[in-house]
Amino acid sequence: MKVEMNQLFDKIHNLPQIPEVVRTLITQFNDPKTNFDDIAKNVEKEQVISLKVLRLVNSAHFGLSRKIGTIQEAVFMLGMNQLRTLVIASGFVGSIPKIEGVDIKSFWSNSFNTATYAKWLAAESKVAPDLVFTAGLISQLGNILIHMGAPAAASEIDQHVKGGNARSVIEKARLGFTSEEVCAELCRRWHFSPDLIETVARSGNPLASDDVSKPANVVYLARYISESHQKGLTVEDILRVFPFNVSEKLGLSEQFISEKL
Repeated sequence: MKVEMNQLFDKIHNLPQIPEVVRTLITQFNDPKTNFDDIAKNVEKEQVISLKVLRLVNSAHFGLSRKIGTIQEAVFMLGMNQLRTLVIASGFVGSIPKIEGVDIKSFWSNSFNTATYAKWLAAESKVAPDLVFTAGLISQLGNILIHMGAPAAASEIDQHVKGGNARSVIEKARLGFTSEEVCAELCRRWHFSPDLIETVARSGNPLASDDVSKPANVVYLARYISESHQKGLTVEDILRVFPFNVSEKLGLSEQFISEKL
């Protein structure tokens, strides 16, 4: 029996929450006009993130000859890429509770790998890297929400996926919506930008409509590569059923994928 998506959200009493400042920072990271001073001011508003930023920049990894004591200097030393990863990780990872039947560690490993592959593919296909990194990282949160709000249906869907069925197809048939659409709704409730919401919503089946969303295509491919590696597939196995119809929309040839994968 299909359910309305709002009913799913209504059943989730502990809906994941992230601090307002994290939402603001994510918007800033995806805005090419944002400068380090503006970001540093917002980082200072969140004590947990501030401490993590200072701890990281003063770690042995950076090997600095002196200690960094201000957020402004620490933000500059970290650079936008590492700072974005740290902020998003701090904001999202702690917001997801332990869920029966879900390996949270594996979930986040796959999410971060998807984000990393998305950023690589973005550089090759001239798509905004920050946008697809964020979308790749959070695009499967809808799967978590389905497990929280409809555990029986989620378990049934997981079994079909293990049997080789496409998750989006099974979700659509069983629930009437996909986990990507659930995540997009969550992003709306978190007041994220329209381009991030659209990218997430379309990433499960980017070729469903005639107008091409290149960011959604990137996230779809990145997730495919990440999940394939997570399953332990060889490069030959990955290429055998690679969605080249999606990569072609990004201007990435079969030869390029085969050589670079």
